[in-house]
Amino acid sequence: MKVLYVCSAARCGSTLTDMFLGGHPKAASLGEINFLAKAITLGEQCSCGATVRDCAHWQAVYGRLAKSGFDLQRPYRYRLWDAVAWNSVDKEHQTRLFLAGVRARGAWMSARDLLPTSLRNAFPMPPAFNDALANKWHLYEAVSDAWGKELVVDSSKHVREAVELYRRHPQSVRILLLTRDGRGVYLSRRSTGRDRQESVRGWSTYYARALELLDRNVPPESRMQLKYEEIASNPERFGETLCRFVGLDFQPSMLKLDSVVRHMVNGNATRFRPGKGITLDERWRQDLQPAEAAFFEAHGGRMNAVLGYH
Repeated sequence: MKVLYVCSAARCGSTLTDMFLGGHPKAASLGEINFLAKAITLGEQCSCGATVRDCAHWQAVYGRLAKSGFDLQRPYRYRLWDAVAWNSVDKEHQTRLFLAGVRARGAWMSARDLLPTSLRNAFPMPPAFNDALANKWHLYEAVSDAWGKELVVDSSKHVREAVELYRRHPQSVRILLLTRDGRGVYLSRRSTGRDRQESVRGWSTYYARALELLDRNVPPESRMQLKYEEIASNPERFGETLCRFVGLDFQPSMLKLDSVVRHMVNGNATRFRPGKGITLDERWRQDLQPAEAAFFEAHGGRMNAVLGYH
């Protein structure tokens, strides 16, 4: 079993990329699987159309996970990495106390990241994260076994989790950092009511952290950086590149997203519309007003240049 962990800021094409790779007969698309317990509790849909609780494919996974403590009736007890929902929210779980814990663990990990490698072991990760990493690996193994797949694609996006999984399983984990022109992300966020600062800050902060963490902790042969625009505009060429990276032969069937049924948890609504196909979204070129473009350039232009956009 191999794992491709997709890291990206929100609205940068991680769901599309997950679906694209999941079209390979030897690969499984998981989506943002850190939201598994939320999806079960709130009765959310698997991308196959059934609920995540009742999907036959996931039922096969749950049976295997029972050996490592998973309980379908109390799914949050099977701890996965911290995941904060913004749209569909389980308010019984995502309380102020939970969010305070997320912030505290995040602050601890941020401080730990600054330490030299020789000192890092003296400041261990929070126990919750150790449990989450062990459980995530059991989850990958259960999916691989139940669905008969060689590659598991996880688009949970959390770069620190990706790094820690790589440290524990360097022979099996590969990391893809997926980027998108920040002007497209900015327009997408602004179109859903986010203010100007927030529409730049989340994207810029994510990539500043991701670039630094991956460069420091993951060797070049185990990570890859690709642009959403490259995959969406030339899926065959960059599909071949991705497949080589994870040790698979490219399959032309991957180019047709509705050629297979996937069983993805969370992610954007694209996962329910595979018939839409692989299309490049660059509406920002026509729709981003001059004043908005100027604001983005002033606050996000430097990061955009670092990511290779001009």
